[in-house]
Amino acid sequence: MRLLLQELRSRLQYKIVLPFALLALCVALAGSAIAFSLVANSWQERFDNQLAQATRIAGDKLVDQERANLQFLQEVAFAPPNELVDAPAVAAAMADDDVEGLIRALDPYFNVGIQRSGVRLDRLIAFNRAGATMADMERLPAGSNTSYTTYASMDFSQTWFVPRVLNADSDQYGDKFAGIVQLNNTETFYFCTIAPVRLGDEIVGGLIIGMKVDSLLKSLQDQAQAAVLTIYDSEGRTLASTTSPPDGLTSLNINQRIIEKFWQDVAPKEHGIFDVKSINERDYQFAYTPLQIRNTTVGVLSVALSSEYVVRAWGDARIPLAVLTLAAMFAIIVLGIYIARLITAPLNELVLTARSITAGNLHRRSQVHSKDEVGSLSNSFNRMTEHLIRLYGAVQAESTQRAAIVENITDGVVVCDADGKVLIVNRVLRTMLDLQDSDPLPAKMSDLPLIHLTEGMPDFDSRRTTELYKLNDYIVRVSIAPVITPGRAETHYVCAIQDLTAEIGIERARSNFIATISHELRTPLTVLRGNTDLLLRGLVGPLEDDQRMLIESMRQHTTNMAGLINNVIVLANLDSGQLQTNLEPLELKQIVEEAVWPLRNAIKAKDLELEIDISDELPPVLGDMDQLRTVVQQLVDNAQRYTDSGSIYLGATREAQFVRVDVRDTGRGIAPHMHDQIFQRFIRGDGTNEGINSAQRGIGLGLAIVKQLVERHGGRVWVDSTPGQGSTFSFTLRYTNATGSPENSGTAFAEAA
Repeated sequence: MRLLLQELRSRLQYKIVLPFALLALCVALAGSAIAFSLVANSWQERFDNQLAQATRIAGDKLVDQERANLQFLQEVAFAPPNELVDAPAVAAAMADDDVEGLIRALDPYFNVGIQRSGVRLDRLIAFNRAGATMADMERLPAGSNTSYTTYASMDFSQTWFVPRVLNADSDQYGDKFAGIVQLNNTETFYFCTIAPVRLGDEIVGGLIIGMKVDSLLKSLQDQAQAAVLTIYDSEGRTLASTTSPPDGLTSLNINQRIIEKFWQDVAPKEHGIFDVKSINERDYQFAYTPLQIRNTTVGVLSVALSSEYVVRAWGDARIPLAVLTLAAMFAIIVLGIYIARLITAPLNELVLTARSITAGNLHRRSQVHSKDEVGSLSNSFNRMTEHLIRLYGAVQAESTQRAAIVENITDGVVVCDADGKVLIVNRVLRTMLDLQDSDPLPAKMSDLPLIHLTEGMPDFDSRRTTELYKLNDYIVRVSIAPVITPGRAETHYVCAIQDLTAEIGIERARSNFIATISHELRTPLTVLRGNTDLLLRGLVGPLEDDQRMLIESMRQHTTNMAGLINNVIVLANLDSGQLQTNLEPLELKQIVEEAVWPLRNAIKAKDLELEIDISDELPPVLGDMDQLRTVVQQLVDNAQRYTDSGSIYLGATREAQFVRVDVRDTGRGIAPHMHDQIFQRFIRGDGTNEGINSAQRGIGLGLAIVKQLVERHGGRVWVDSTPGQGSTFSFTLRYTNATGSPENSGTAFAEAA
C-alpha cells in the first residue's frame, strides 16, 4: 500500500486523474440509485400493459369466434334439399315438424362443421315454434364409433333466448343472439350462438351452435399467450378456467370488494382492473375485463400472467443499468485524462511514438523538440525509425508485387486471419462494397453485408444455395479456403467472392417466364375442364357412350394438365421468393383430412383401400397450413397414381424431437439408385418413359415441391422402397414448442469466419 501511494504521488497524470475518478464514482452511484428506482416502476407498468393487451386479444378472438359461428349458422339455416341423403331443406323440415328429415339434413353439416377450422362445433340444436328441440347433436370424443350423439327432445321455451328468437326480436346488431349458456341436460357451460330459421317471411324455429367453454378458453389462451384464462358470472363466481387449482375453481372467485369496484368503475369504461392470486404456490397477476357478446356484458373475463415476468425483467435490466453507471464513470475519467494530456503532452507524445514504432508504424516521428532528457530520447527514437525503414524496404517491394496480383483478380478477394480480422481486400470487392480507396475496410469478415439467400433461388447450375449470398446489389457465390504453409498451422484464410448476378438474373427471368406462361395456360384449361364437367352432367343434353368416353378423356387430360401447371406455378413462386411460409400451431389430423378429401374419389375409382392413422394425442406441429396440405396431397396423389391394387396407408409417429409422417403404398416401387434422384426436378420414380403416355402421367415436379416445402419447415423427407413391393415416403415436422430457425443457414463461410 505504501509503495502504491508513492507511485501515485510520483506521477503527475495520476494526481490529475484520481480526483476525477472519485467524483465519477459519487455521481454514478447517485444516478444509479435513481435509475434503478425508475426502471423498477417502468417494468411493473409494462407488465400491466402486457396483461391489458392479452385481455384485448382474448376479447377480439371471442368476437371472431362469434362471427364464424354466425356464418356457419347461416349456411345451415338456408340449407337446400339434399338429394344424396334424401333430406329436405332445413327450413321446410322444421316447418313440417319432420324430425327424421331434419336430422338427415343436419347430419352432413354437423360432420363438416366439427372438421372446419374456425367454427369449433361441439353441439348443434334445432328447436321448433313451440320451443321444443327437434334435433340435439353433441360431438363425441375422438375414437368413438360415431362422430356425435343425440339427445331426446327438451323444452327450451323458458330460456332467455328462445322467446326472443320466435318473437322475431332484434337489436341494432340483428336478430341473432349469443351468450354463455348452461343447457338443462348437462352441467357443462357452452358458448352459444342462436339464430332464427325462416321459411319465406315466417319464423319456423331456430338453430343453436355451441362450443364448450373449456375448449374455447384453451383456444383463446394459445392466441392471447396468457398463462391462465378464466370466465366468471356477473357475481364473480368462476364458471370455467384453463387451470385447475388444488382448492378447486372456487379459489379463483373474484373478491367481493373487487367485483363491486369492477362494476362501479371499470365496466362502464371498458378497461381492466388488476389483482394478485396464488396458484400452486406461484403468484399470478389477474386482469379483469367485461365479457361482452354482441356489445352486451354477460360476465367477466380474466387473463393472468406469472409475476415472475417482472422479477425476470428486473434481473435483465440490472446489467444495462450497471453498464450505464460504468459509462458515466468512464466519461468523467476521459475528461480528466484530456486535461492531464494538456499538461503531460510531451511525455504522451514520446510514449505514443514508442508504441507506434513497436506496432510497426515506422513512419511515425516524435515531435518533441525540447532540449532536456526527453528531447534526447526523442532524437534516439527518430534515428532508430530511419534504420528500420531501410530494413523493410526490400520486404515492401515484394509485398507490393503480391498485392498487385490480388488487385487484378476478376473475382472479389478477402484475406483474413484466424480471428476473422480483414487484412486484404482487392479492387473488385471494393467496387461491390461501394468503397472508395480512402474508405476504411470492414474490420472483420462478419462485417461484410452478406445476406444468405434461402428463398427465391432457382436450381442454378447445380450450385448449392448455401454458397449464394446477396452483397448490396450483387448476387455472389462465396468460397473460403485456408492458407496452407508447410510446417505451420493455418493462420490465414482466403475468401473468393464470385459475381453471379447476371447468370442468376437469367435464371430468374426464365422462372418468371415459365410462371407467366403457366398462369396463362391455367385459365383456358379451367374453362375446358368446367365445360367438360357440364357436358358429362348432361346439362346440354344426353350423350352417347362414344361421346361420353371422348369427353371423359378430355376432362381427365385437362385435369392432369391443370395439376402439372399448378406444380410449375408453385416451383416458380419458390424460385422467385414470392411464396411465404407463415408458421403457426396446427393440428396434424386436420391437415391430413383436408388434404386427402379431394383425392378420395380418385382412390375409390381404382378400388384402393385408404387407411389413415393419426392419433388425437399428437401435439400440435409448427407449420403453414396451405403448404403442409400441399405436401400431404402430393404424396397421397403419387401413391394412388402408381398403385394399381392394394392399399394406401397414411400415419404419424411421435418421436422425441419431431413428428414423423409416413405415406405407404403397395405400388410398383422405386429402384434403390433412384431414391435420391426422385426429389430432383423432372425426375420420375420409374426412371423410364413408361408413364409418359399413361392417364396418370406427370413430369416429375411433385416430389421436388415436397422436398422444398418440408425443408422450409425445418424437416426432412426421404423414401424407403423396393421394386415390386411398394414405397414408403416419410417426412418430419417440428413440434410447436421447438426452438431454433427452420432454415438451415450454416455455411462454410460462417464456420470459417
